[in-house]
Amino acid sequence: MSFVRVKDNVYLLRVPHGGTTTGVILLDGEKKYLIDAAGTSEEVDTYILPALSELSLSLSDIECLLCTHTHGDHIGGFYRLRQLGVKRIAAYTRSVPKIKDPLTYNIEIRKAFPKNSPPPSSSLVGTTVDLALQDGDVLDGRIELVATPGHDDDTVCIYDRATETLICGDSVQHNGTLVQGCGAYMYLEDYRASMQKLMRLSAKTAVLGHPFLPHGDVICGEAAVRDFLSDALRLTEVYRDFVAAEYARGERDLCTIARNLVNFVGGVMPEHLFLPLYTVREHMKEIV
Repeated sequence: MSFVRVKDNVYLLRVPHGGTTTGVILLDGEKKYLIDAAGTSEEVDTYILPALSELSLSLSDIECLLCTHTHGDHIGGFYRLRQLGVKRIAAYTRSVPKIKDPLTYNIEIRKAFPKNSPPPSSSLVGTTVDLALQDGDVLDGRIELVATPGHDDDTVCIYDRATETLICGDSVQHNGTLVQGCGAYMYLEDYRASMQKLMRLSAKTAVLGHPFLPHGDVICGEAAVRDFLSDALRLTEVYRDFVAAEYARGERDLCTIARNLVNFVGGVMPEHLFLPLYTVREHMKEIV
């Protein structure tokens, strides 16, 4: 696996993880930044370090490591990168305690639907954050943190002012990944507000944390990015109407509605339903 050039000074490494890929982004330039770190220490050693080496880079060349949110498939490699001597870790203030103890949080988000959740990611090990960032903070005059809660409460985008690129992580869901079944958000109203917030940035490129259906993981062009964000907002209305129709016909079982939603959007039925269940639960709050 190699870093793929998205545009000048923006590179994407697609790390195989859990039946899809998870993105690690390198922002090049006078100072270099790494955003997200895949899911495990093994993925750091197997994919990230060799991919950096192919570009004649090592961790000593990386000014700062950041993350888009604290789910295991994005921060599982943080401990290993700290162990190997990454200079500095910066994160959204809401993410700081979760990075310190990611396994506890990994367990916590499964408690809502214990019978429909995968086992906790026991390999997760915590580390410390050197710099806690607030919404709107700008690092080194280039890296702007944009709080975009919805998928989770600490989800952020990184806006690279130098290249007008929006690093989205999982902030923009659409119909989810192949392994999710559908779009996943824990906080629906926040998610909608985040899409509107992102549309005001006028980014010219968007790089996503996974290939989200149906758009993939790279969106090029200001109009395409705007349409992409608008479509994400529109899909929340499609999901709302579907869940409302299920409720109107008498369906009350969240698992049944979640399975029907996955089929409705043409997704692949996931092995564990907990992410679609979060989405359905949020829309049910609009009804009852």
